[in-house]
Amino acid sequence: MGDEILKNHIILVLFLSLITNLNAITNDNFKNKIKEFDKFFQQIGEKRVGASNNKIDTIKNPFVMIYKKNIAVDGNTTTVHKINYILNATFDKKAKINGKWYKQNSNIGDFKLIQVNRKSVIIKNEHSKKELFIRNSNVDKIKFSSK
Repeated sequence: MGDEILKNHIILVLFLSLITNLNAITNDNFKNKIKEFDKFFQQIGEKRVGASNNKIDTIKNPFVMIYKKNIAVDGNTTTVHKINYILNATFDKKAKINGKWYKQNSNIGDFKLIQVNRKSVIIKNEHSKKELFIRNSNVDKIKFSSK
């Protein structure tokens, strides 16, 4: 009976030693993962330097799209180009539309710039009247959330 108790004690010591070693390995892996994530979050948090406003103003707007539409009238086909107008800025009686400055009463394609407001402009042609608004581009106010 004394030999069996000794065997059980040895098995128990070996078992506890194994659990302790596995726990240490798991703990090290967990600590390494935490370090990886800390490094990742630190990189995300670092301030990045972007392009200057002057450089951005010289870039052609990639979101201005021209659509071609074929209209059949009396058997004749006419191609109509539709341009999306994007208001970039306003100043005094001037507006920057699609990256180009226009004075009030200037022609912009088929439209005429009839009114310049602080955050919007009104353009008009013989068929329609549109109000364009400045898009809010303050990146600091953008908030991200997840559910």
